[in-house]
Amino acid sequence: MIKAKKRKSSKGALIKGMTRRLPIAILENEVFRRRLREIMRGYAGIYAMYKKNELYYVGLTKNLFGRLKTHRLRDRHAGKWDEFIIFRIKKVNYLKDIETLLTHLVELKGNRVKGKVPLDGDINKVLSDILSDHKKEIRGIEKALKR
Repeated sequence: MIKAKKRKSSKGALIKGMTRRLPIAILENEVFRRRLREIMRGYAGIYAMYKKNELYYVGLTKNLFGRLKTHRLRDRHAGKWDEFIIFRIKKVNYLKDIETLLTHLVELKGNRVKGKVPLDGDINKVLSDILSDHKKEIRGIEKALKR
């Protein structure tokens, strides 16, 4: 009897850790702040910020703890969110694609910029080109019918 090889799961290949929704106050508590800094050290990631249970902003960073600290204290997002979730990501080269996916799925008050896909990956552009070619064909047929 030949045994089938077990396939190795790809679970955890990209996401190396995550939190549930946490209150911003946890960043102000010295004990939690120190441990969160340790947990996030060396990890890039995606983070989501919420205001009163509504998703406000999604971002990516190579420094999770520092980025949340900046958003909490200094930038245009300060005071506009009260909870957050983090996803520690190992493969940094996928961060931008993940953020692009998320910002195109959900309209967010805090996100001004949406990511872009390569020109050859823009399916709407391909469909627009097809439509344009089709219109040219129809115009040719219309001209022939008017003769």
